[in-house]
Amino acid sequence: MSSPASLKQLEVLVKIVECGGLSEAAAHLNVSPSAVSKSLAQLESQLGTTLIKRTTRSFTLTEPGQYLYNRATQLLLDFNESLNTTAGYYNHPNGELRITCSMAFGYSHLATLANHFRERCPDVDLYINLNDNFVNLNETNFDIALRISSEPPVNYAMRKLATVNWAYCASPKYLEKYGTPHSIQDLSHHQCLIYPGLTPVWKTIDEQGVAHHLKTRTPIQANSSLVLLKSVLENQGIAYLPTYLLGDLIEQGALVPLALDGSTDPPDPRPVCPVFPQPLQQPQGTCLYRFSAGAATAGAHLG
Repeated sequence: MSSPASLKQLEVLVKIVECGGLSEAAAHLNVSPSAVSKSLAQLESQLGTTLIKRTTRSFTLTEPGQYLYNRATQLLLDFNESLNTTAGYYNHPNGELRITCSMAFGYSHLATLANHFRERCPDVDLYINLNDNFVNLNETNFDIALRISSEPPVNYAMRKLATVNWAYCASPKYLEKYGTPHSIQDLSHHQCLIYPGLTPVWKTIDEQGVAHHLKTRTPIQANSSLVLLKSVLENQGIAYLPTYLLGDLIEQGALVPLALDGSTDPPDPRPVCPVFPQPLQQPQGTCLYRFSAGAATAGAHLG
């Protein structure tokens, strides 16, 4: 073959057979009869065989022509179905959306966000992985990772879903034993429970105005807010935790929010965002947009 046959040539062949002639096919395709005849001649030349035996009054498919007609008919049906299915993802997404996020956020809020998302995309199945380790989306088959972060990793993009506030807290029994800190400086005399990378780095200023890391006792470090929360409830120390975990416990008296340096206001509210590789493809983009809309409905401010 000099060059591969095109879908358009196959469509012309199918229409000739279905319509019963070259002129009839031309009328259906809204082209001239000469264009149909030329397309057929080119296809036969490319394949090196006669597909249709033509007379002035009729035509007959050859054996190769009958074979190609049967295969081309199914091919065009499959091709059109693929296009329609792909286009339908935008208005009617379906399939599976794979999400990974931290244990604490997933346990506290992901079920609610998933419910609002599925109201918008009922044909999309969610696969949810709760994992406090950093998941590299380029090395896994997850579509979206929910992260509490202000900056996306390199080659990723993100979209803000909601704001997460943080607060220092301790149990009443711990404070009764060790006293209540009133400033960041006071933490140097306390048991501090640390989430590496999320707990703020504390500093102190010396008499010359030089900043130094504040030395503290850190008996527990964990990459899980749930582990730190459990440790606080068991009177192990002071932790810096997302307020969406604390509300009910503060109301029940199980935890005490700490007013360090005269304020209980969160020093650095942080966004929770879906992080995704670039470029974002449809239907993933549609699912992400609707997941974001569901989060906005559920509440843009957590805790």
